[in-house]
Amino acid sequence: MGLLRSLASKIVKRVTGTPAAASSPAAPSPSAPPRPSAEPVDLPPAESLARIDCGPQELRERLDAGEQIVVVDVRTDGEVASGTLPNAKHIPLHELEARWQELKEANEIVCYCAAGMRSLKAAQLLREKGLFNATSMEGGINAWREIGGVTVLPD
Repeated sequence: MGLLRSLASKIVKRVTGTPAAASSPAAPSPSAPPRPSAEPVDLPPAESLARIDCGPQELRERLDAGEQIVVVDVRTDGEVASGTLPNAKHIPLHELEARWQELKEANEIVCYCAAGMRSLKAAQLLREKGLFNATSMEGGINAWREIGGVTVLPD
């Protein structure tokens, strides 16, 4: 929900010019001259406002808090043998084009690889397929391990 809240806040701020938590403006007094109508605002599509990456610490905290995030390991079979994030779904990047629909019901998706480059490609591919809730974990599993993130051996 953190990414969604951030996106909603940005949209509200962009449309209204005030932060989402700000109170609504007071009604104009009856003697005040009418305000000119606001010109339409061209907003970029919501999907372009959503961050495409998240840090390993952010992901760790959100998973520890019980948020429903589908974590996708896009590394090769050989790389996965050294350990994965707990409960990660393994879809190698070269198979993602054919298997992306396995993720279409996910509330939020975070892809990761070894260092972050392939997972960024994966998140971009998923967004092109309409899954705008897909992000990439910066630094990959290497960064995850650096912050003390737990890994498990595959079954």
